[in-house]
Amino acid sequence: MKLFILFCFSAGFLFISCKNGQQKAQDNSGVDTTKFYPINDFIKSQIEFVDLRSFYIYQKNDLNGVKDSIALTKESFKKIAAIFLEKDISSAAIKQHYSETVFHDLSTKSYTLNYRAKDIAEGVQNIDILLDENTNQVKRIFIRSEFQHNDTSIVEQCNWKADKSFQINRFSKTPAGFKLNELTYVNWNDLNK
Repeated sequence: MKLFILFCFSAGFLFISCKNGQQKAQDNSGVDTTKFYPINDFIKSQIEFVDLRSFYIYQKNDLNGVKDSIALTKESFKKIAAIFLEKDISSAAIKQHYSETVFHDLSTKSYTLNYRAKDIAEGVQNIDILLDENTNQVKRIFIRSEFQHNDTSIVEQCNWKADKSFQINRFSKTPAGFKLNELTYVNWNDLNK
């Protein structure tokens, strides 16, 4: 009889525990637990990295084949780099419109995190983050955006090379056939360029 009572007590306790576990799981169903790579934190740390050092910062421009270059102040650098901060998709309201995939790219010796828009109406269409396969440190970030400005269609491709440089490529065209190719390259520590 004692065994029977102990069995009933244990079964009842187990039933209540399972029921509470199910309720907790249901209660958390509306909570966003998806973690996107904190791109803005990375970009902000890169901007601070440049700001705290005495790098010679310069910008190269190519506007439909016409090239020039200028030295940049740290303030000018920050203004241009801010375009990367505008591409943030990590808020709960925005990231639901993106799907994430991760793969190991043997050719670049990187883990690639890819965020792709589920709808072509999103401004940011694609983000690739290449992490070093040994250190998991960011090597590069590629961001592809598409948007309209008045009657002009613009495709913008941004590329950040960790601790070294970034570039912004803009391809614009109008219904009348006007086309503009604009490349902005900013370097502070890339000796290979």
